[in-house]
Order: sequence, then C-alpha cells, then structure tokens
Amino acid sequence: MLEKQFNPNFLYNGIVHFYIDKKGYSKEKANSIAQIIVKRETQRRICKNELCKHFSHNHIRNGETCLVADCKCIEFTK
Repeated sequence: MLEKQFNPNFLYNGIVHFYIDKKGYSKEKANSIAQIIVKRETQRRICKNELCKHFSHNHIRNGETCLVADCKCIEFTK
C-alpha cells in the first residue's frame, strides 16, 4: 500500500486558514506557524538514508523498497 503523496501547499493553506479563522491569529503569525509545521512534516516524510533522500510515498509500504529506479535504498529509514 502506497502512502498518499504529500501536498505541502494543501497543508499550508489549511493551517493558515485554521489559525486565522478559528484561533483569531494575525496573518503573519498564522503564516509563521504554517511554515514551521510544513517544514517539520516535510522532513518527517523524507528517507534519512544518505543514499536515498526520497519521500516516503516513493517507497512501497513506506519501508520495503524505493520506487525510484536507480536508487540504492532498500528500506525507508525514519
């Protein structure tokens, strides 16, 4: 089973609108929070194997095999 591809723009927009609409934060504060969260989530979804560095959605079952043809990664490293 493949992981759904990560869409940072969708996440960013959702976070900004949540903090502005629901929490009443300023636009600048909501943007800074969204940048931090998107950066963290992006790093979490990148394979930590030095030979790979592909996103988790490029791995079968996020752990067995990298789907990139010329990659030497044999296991997704968290």
